[in-house]
Amino acid sequence: GKCGLVAPDVEQQYHLTRPTLCRNPRCQNRNPQDFTLEADGSEYVDWQRLRVQENADEIPPGSMPRTVDAVVRNEMVER
Repeated sequence: GKCGLVAPDVEQQYHLTRPTLCRNPRCQNRNPQDFTLEADGSEYVDWQRLRVQENADEIPPGSMPRTVDAVVRNEMVER
């Protein structure tokens, strides 16, 4: 935040996700755009989203195929 406090372990959601507010009660920073990424202190991992869908030929006519999304990380990417 603006106060210089480091916010570790910010859970990412498939893109750069910034904290929503500073944990320092004196800071009053509530603007995610005021947080900056510390590239040297960050951990980067490979990830890939997989989508599996029912075969349209195997479901009743007029039905929508069901889908399931899965996210794989690290050594499971591009296997």
